[in-house]
Amino acid sequence: MAEALRASQLSAAVKVLASAFWDYPETVHLLPDERRRSRVLPRYLLSDARDALGFSMLLGAFDGDRLVGAAAWIPPEAYPVSVGRQARQLVDLAPALPWAWRCLPEAQRAQKVNRTYHRRHPEHFYLRAVGVDPGSQGHGHGASLLAPILDRADEQGVGCFLQTATARNVRWYEQFGFAVADAYRPTPTWPDTWSMWRPPALTSAP
Repeated sequence: MAEALRASQLSAAVKVLASAFWDYPETVHLLPDERRRSRVLPRYLLSDARDALGFSMLLGAFDGDRLVGAAAWIPPEAYPVSVGRQARQLVDLAPALPWAWRCLPEAQRAQKVNRTYHRRHPEHFYLRAVGVDPGSQGHGHGASLLAPILDRADEQGVGCFLQTATARNVRWYEQFGFAVADAYRPTPTWPDTWSMWRPPALTSAP
């Protein structure tokens, strides 16, 4: 079962996420040069992971004592993003800017379009990032990183939202009640993207 991670485990979570997202279509699109990717990707994921940590929603999956998976969730009350959180994210991203400036215009265009699809949905939990170390995939760790928040969303009667850039992920998320809400390309050269929505499950009255 996944558990909420502590601040001391943040760097380990970022390492796992970076391994999982290394060959992700969006990552490769923005950062085809592996040297730049190694500089930028961990800082980007650090920003997401630290933000989730602030809400006690950075989850980790373990194989014994070894962290093998992580998920950065954001609760419904996290919107709009406060000025303080935005500043913290900029601090996390700043060291990567010398390596990322070439892809910034493309990333910003895509982010703007992605937000338009995100804003179509009512109050929800948002899955910003989830990943399992490639050598540990296929053992249920990914499912364990979704289950606690899906249960919480059902209890609160709110939905869950995510965006993904692989058809394989779409099929995987469908197992947990997500359905494609929109399929699109944020920019003409961006990989195919799917936004997915999971309504709260109906629970029977006691």
